[in-house]
Amino acid sequence: MYETRMAENSITAVTRLSLYHLPDAAARYLFLTVLRAGWIDAAPGGGIARPSCPGDDVLYCLSGRGEVRIGGDQLRIAPGQLVWIPGDQPHEHWADLADPWSVMWFRMQGPDLPLLRLRILGQGGPRVNIASGAEMIAWFQTLFSVLSDQRPGVEVRLNAVLARFLELLSGPANSEARSLLPAPLDRLMKQMMDQPEAPWTAEDMARVARLSHSQLRRLFHQHVGVTPRSFLRNQRLVRAQRLMQESTLSLKQIAEATGFFDAFHFSREFKRAVGQSPAVWRIAEWRG
Repeated sequence: MYETRMAENSITAVTRLSLYHLPDAAARYLFLTVLRAGWIDAAPGGGIARPSCPGDDVLYCLSGRGEVRIGGDQLRIAPGQLVWIPGDQPHEHWADLADPWSVMWFRMQGPDLPLLRLRILGQGGPRVNIASGAEMIAWFQTLFSVLSDQRPGVEVRLNAVLARFLELLSGPANSEARSLLPAPLDRLMKQMMDQPEAPWTAEDMARVARLSHSQLRRLFHQHVGVTPRSFLRNQRLVRAQRLMQESTLSLKQIAEATGFFDAFHFSREFKRAVGQSPAVWRIAEWRG
């Protein structure tokens, strides 16, 4: 994996573990999976540079120091820090010359990794401070164990292990600094969730957030990944599902109670989002 950047260096890298996995074609589209994983004590200055690679690399620094360059951005990585490197961008990483790092790492592949990165990392960048190093190391040990056992069902097990990784990364201790919403956006979203049935014109949203329309859309895109109108529609649909299950209100009454123009508008938006008409969904859920 690593080649030294100093030909005269007599200290060589020590590969503690190197595992490979070749998912079948269906798994690449259905699941998050892992192509490679390992643990390496790098040589001073040892590293790699690539224009791209299949999948994203995730490195967790156990000790020592290292540098990562993604596009034009360069990051210093210290013990207890993790970096998520997009495989679809030029990147380079190398160990410190005086204090080379020891890293556990894996290469992940799956559907729409750019969107996954945005959802998990937000706008905080690819470097993450890990609150519990012991928990992250235990997770890597589980990953290594699953990769070492290639019996049938490995793809499902890998997907489950990666889901746990995403949970660790997005937990309160690690995500608070990265995902804290700007106060104007937090204030608006709370009111929209409390009162999705309100008219909520663009002017109403801007007034509550105390921002211009363009500023508001930009913040929603950066921190939520959808438009304000899309967020509001989802909140209305969630409220509508609840009313369909917990009340005997007609669909027309539910449409009015959740801020839709009429029953037709409600039915159209519901079917677009859920894949079933409200009437069919309600009957199926009641039977369940």
